[in-house]
Amino acid sequence: MELIESAYLSDFTKKTLTQFGWQDGQPIPHTLGELLVQIKDRLPTASARSDVLIAIEDMQPDDIAQVKNVLAAAINVEANNAAAQQLEAQTANMSPSVREVYQKFLQETPQIVDDRANVTAPATVAPEPTAAATPEAAPDAPIDPTIEGAADAGLGGPEPVLPFCPRCGWDMKQKFDVEIAENDKEDFIAVLLGGARFRRDYEIAGGKMIVTFRSMLADENFLVQRQLLLDQAAGDILSESEWFVRFAEYRMACSLERIIDSRGKPVLMHPELADVVFTPPADKQNETALVTMRATLNKTALAHEVTRRIVQAQLRRFQRLVEALEAVALEPSFWTGIE
Repeated sequence: MELIESAYLSDFTKKTLTQFGWQDGQPIPHTLGELLVQIKDRLPTASARSDVLIAIEDMQPDDIAQVKNVLAAAINVEANNAAAQQLEAQTANMSPSVREVYQKFLQETPQIVDDRANVTAPATVAPEPTAAATPEAAPDAPIDPTIEGAADAGLGGPEPVLPFCPRCGWDMKQKFDVEIAENDKEDFIAVLLGGARFRRDYEIAGGKMIVTFRSMLADENFLVQRQLLLDQAAGDILSESEWFVRFAEYRMACSLERIIDSRGKPVLMHPELADVVFTPPADKQNETALVTMRATLNKTALAHEVTRRIVQAQLRRFQRLVEALEAVALEPSFWTGIE
């Protein structure tokens, strides 16, 4: 759908469009004028009003719905165009293959949806503006996906679902089964106020092993993104799958704190990224200590593929808990204990 850019609108045109819920400043599709003229030509009698191109009270309900759908589609097209431009700016300095991965998985902002009650969240569509109060106006009709621009604006169809979360690797087809306890909320509040890390222990093999994870710092997340770009530029990542495996390994290197046995004997004590002594090679001055941390994990505690998958599964649980706490922290009922 093509939109009119920087259009000058007379009061006559504005009054005509306002009947259908349009508001000043909202986009207008190129085909709207032609559509209104076609509808006007189909009217059995001439309108008694001269202040608008076509009076809504003279129109059929289907024609009213069609005009509203086209205007709603224009709003979504404008939003999608703005999002695409922003994404293009964010990925302008990336290599082609990494840019393709980013553009594929970051077009939609991941949202945490609690679907434990088997309730499907409605697709996110820009709300239709409220129509002007007219006694004869027909009720809003469902958006018709056959109308030009409705399909490419994301209207009338299911919302696209990412195969997995780009942050934590969680399979988006699985139920969001993370339970938030009161002590989780209390510890999370303490972390927010004190600037510390959020930590949790997870048992493996019935408590024979206990793995501890810590939440990532903002700087660590930045360095993960930088190191991925450096790896891509150096030719160390050859496919999209390798990119996401490396992404998960770097996050593991930052998040894994320790692994102990049931008697408290350390199996692995993993330092924080800032504490790792690292001197970048002369020809790779921007390289980070993540390379060393990843290599250490892959050769020691996570050398076996089975161990790696088990620990990675627990890390995904931890990251989902952190993301869930981030989401509910905005709710007024987050923690009644602070009242």
